[in-house]
Amino acid sequence: MGLFVFIFSIILMCSGCVRDGREHIEDIVIDSVEEKQYLGEIAFRIPWSAYSGRGVAIQKIVDVYNLENDTDYKISVVGGDENLSLIQADLFDEEKTLIYLLPYRYVQYLGDLGLLEDLTYSMEPYEDYFYKELWSLATIEDKVFGVPWLGHAMGLIYNKDLLKQAEVDPASIVDLETLLKALENIESKTEAMGIGLVGADHNDISWMVNQFIYGFGGQLVDEEGTKVLVNSEAGKAALNFYKHDLGKYAQETWTDDNGEDVMAYFREGKVAFEIQGPWGITDIWKNQEPFDTGVIPLVDIGIYPEVGPMMISIDQNMQEDKKLAIRPFVEFLISHEGQRMIMNGEYSPEHDRYYPFRLPVRRDMIEQGEMDDYPEFYGFVSGFDHPSVDVPVPKWQIIKDHYYESGLHNVMKGNMTIEAFLAWVENEGNIILMDEK
Repeated sequence: MGLFVFIFSIILMCSGCVRDGREHIEDIVIDSVEEKQYLGEIAFRIPWSAYSGRGVAIQKIVDVYNLENDTDYKISVVGGDENLSLIQADLFDEEKTLIYLLPYRYVQYLGDLGLLEDLTYSMEPYEDYFYKELWSLATIEDKVFGVPWLGHAMGLIYNKDLLKQAEVDPASIVDLETLLKALENIESKTEAMGIGLVGADHNDISWMVNQFIYGFGGQLVDEEGTKVLVNSEAGKAALNFYKHDLGKYAQETWTDDNGEDVMAYFREGKVAFEIQGPWGITDIWKNQEPFDTGVIPLVDIGIYPEVGPMMISIDQNMQEDKKLAIRPFVEFLISHEGQRMIMNGEYSPEHDRYYPFRLPVRRDMIEQGEMDDYPEFYGFVSGFDHPSVDVPVPKWQIIKDHYYESGLHNVMKGNMTIEAFLAWVENEGNIILMDEK
């Protein structure tokens, strides 16, 4: 045990070391974990491949926990994806019990089906660690089904070179009117289009448009989650602004593009602005940094950014002794140490650099400057106080999958009017919200 204490002391002392030496400490951790003896393992399913950069980054955090903690169970990382049907099938399988890292929009939905463990009693003491809005995204009727671990918020990312060429001062962009003026200047003084937009029948169009609906003062549903409210003057104004005002400055193929397509246009310097999370910046870093980037917080221009906290949830079928063993693991992930390690990011052998792919979500971590190594990322975090919530109630996931995304795509393509779409979603959505099944 003395050896483990010594090694962990080295880890703590080196937590602020330069990134170039980090992999050597991680090798020591992995070797030491393999020497420990356990009664069994508990699998931690993440929404990325276990062998991806993100999977390996999370594995290194889990290795530190396994080394530090005296639990009888080893936590092992298993890869996965965001396929809701597959996740739901696993949760119904009583022989297959896992810890899950889930997008927040799945937590309420699966918790409402009784497939996730109620964490209220064990995790409620930690509620004050987090932004109130983030914590509420995993609760249903005061029951807690997920604990925030890492997350993101969207920001307006810009190409500094293109803005300079167009003589646009980013500080002058303070609302939507000045944003449109900037887009006009970009197109008149450069060869680039103004902004990358999404319009495809895809998850991205939902959260993208909702940011404007919330920013214009609209809501998707009422507080009780029993009535669709998106068919409103605010909803109409937001969709009109997105399709017509922004759409005329977007790439030619925007009505069929998703977020990855937009990132490619931005990376190639074909659009000057994009609405993305922190990965929009690291994507430029990974691609030879062809230009410098900046971030304008969406709340600064009157838009509520989409937030995407990833939640730690537990299978309802988990054995009681394993549930008890999991609590210290969750406590570690949301501790200062666990949150700080998120900023270590994923390692790119090609560039021999580390790239953060998500942000810590503990309020005090952000307020105490834990992201100072990446000052660009502060342009995103104001969204945690003013979020656009893509799935505000569990049943909205059904509405989103069956009506909302495809309907928005048809609006952008001109196959459906804004008024017809909103009325359709209101009618079909209210049927789903009122269904007691």
